[in-house]
Amino acid sequence: APGRGRGPDEASGEARGMSPVSYEELTSRNAGFLTGAEQQRLRDGSVFVCGVGGMGGAAVQSLVRAGVGRLVIADFDVFEASNLNRQLFATTATLGRSKVEATVDGLRAINPALEIATYGADWVDRLDEILPDTDVVINGMDDARAAIRLYRAARRHAVTVVDAWTSPHPSVTCVAPDDPRPEEWL
Repeated sequence: APGRGRGPDEASGEARGMSPVSYEELTSRNAGFLTGAEQQRLRDGSVFVCGVGGMGGAAVQSLVRAGVGRLVIADFDVFEASNLNRQLFATTATLGRSKVEATVDGLRAINPALEIATYGADWVDRLDEILPDTDVVINGMDDARAAIRLYRAARRHAVTVVDAWTSPHPSVTCVAPDDPRPEEWL
């Protein structure tokens, strides 16, 4: 969307050429589930997903197929054989590859025109740079210390966080900007 910041590893769809499928074709089957205004909101939207393994990988794929216009993704890990049973972008072809790089390739195969910014392990220290241009955050990582920093920064920037992790069991929690943070849930 116009005016949004770019991450250090970002490449826009326009720089790589035209998509063989228009945005309208990609999202045409959303009609009836989403109004035209809601679809435009997705197209103009920006979602930050930290952790693109299990739940985060499934979330980014669903977001791209739904028509989100801009993603910011962060992960410091590589795909391992133990990820094959539960992580969408983990395949025998992506073993040993950066989760961010492999995920970007998978998302580009769905929508080459998608705007994507990527971050590695430094994302936690760059939250004040990332969050001002983010509409919602999906927390797909399993680092409690990083999650606390994420929640605190999201409160400062009035951004909703959706927690989506699979350890120990699949779980989704939505925390609005004024809701208590995890450390306040006791």
